[in-house]
Amino acid sequence: NYLLDRNTRFLKRGDKHIKITEKEMNFIIELNNSSKPFSKEYILKKIWGYSSETDTHTIETHIYRLRQKIKKSFEDKDFIKHSKDGYSL
Repeated sequence: NYLLDRNTRFLKRGDKHIKITEKEMNFIIELNNSSKPFSKEYILKKIWGYSSETDTHTIETHIYRLRQKIKKSFEDKDFIKHSKDGYSL
C-alpha cells in the first residue's frame, strides 16, 4: 500500500507522504526485500554500517522515530513489526 520514491526520499500512501532519511529509506528497502526478520545486530552492521559495539538502543531509537512518523501521517501502527526473530514489514 506504500510507494517509496528513492529520488525525493518520500514514503507515500494515497494522498499523504512523509520525508524520510537515507538510513530510513535503506532500512525500509532491506526489510521489504527480505522474507525473514532482521536482528538488531544485522541492522546495525549491514544496513546502517555501525560498529557491532554500538549500543543497540540506537536501532530501537531510530525505529521508534520512524514508527512515530508513519503512525502520525498514515495512522499505521503496524508498518514495522517486531518479534523475537527481529524486525520486519
